[in-house]
Amino acid sequence: MNARLLLAILAVAVATSATGQVTVKRYSVDGTSSSSTSGSRNTERARQRQLDRYPTALKFNVAPFFAGHYPVSLEYRLSPYVTVEGGLGLTTHNGLDAFINEAVVWDNNAFYSADSRVRPGSSQSANIKIFPGGDSYDDGFYLGFFIQNRSYSKLFAGADQNFVSFKQNFDQGLMIGTQLRSSDRIMVDLSMGLSNRYVHFPVVVEDYTIDLVTGQERYVARLDETQDGRSQNLGFFVGIKLGYLLSTNR
Repeated sequence: MNARLLLAILAVAVATSATGQVTVKRYSVDGTSSSSTSGSRNTERARQRQLDRYPTALKFNVAPFFAGHYPVSLEYRLSPYVTVEGGLGLTTHNGLDAFINEAVVWDNNAFYSADSRVRPGSSQSANIKIFPGGDSYDDGFYLGFFIQNRSYSKLFAGADQNFVSFKQNFDQGLMIGTQLRSSDRIMVDLSMGLSNRYVHFPVVVEDYTIDLVTGQERYVARLDETQDGRSQNLGFFVGIKLGYLLSTNR
């Protein structure tokens, strides 16, 4: 076999093996091109179908546990770039705020008095998130705007009858965060934000008395309407939300 025939057979073999792998060139707006195999395209399509299959996430925020707040929310994926979320929650005793009130602020308001009893309250929240990379629900970074209303309630013993007072926080602000898709249906949402916080906090005063019959010391609570219980300040939030993706029939 001469050299020319040997080279021809070798060239045909190389060309045949090269056609066994299909390559696709993608061109960007600046005229450059990149190649990807058909296998990577199939993987990308499968990933997109997986994202479209689970457009809704049921989430629970574990971060505000020490604030006596237990929020549950639903997030809906409008597109790879935008999601919207709304939620409701239960509030009990805000131990973090009570510590700040008593140890740092030295507030005269007796809302966190040891003689008061906790009553369940509620919360409502909503937010919209923008994913610049078009990767919502898929390890994506986001910027967002949120509003949240929380109401904490306490029962107090008054001179004539018991009464309920409250502390209400309404926040509106901006946040940043990231979503981590740890598995097919599990997602973790980490975030932090700053807000403009409006506080409605009726002032509760405790009067010290002595029962003339038993001689026991008593603390009788009352609302002091001469003091303004409204304020405005800066709020800070941290979110650690555990999400479970709900499937659709699509």
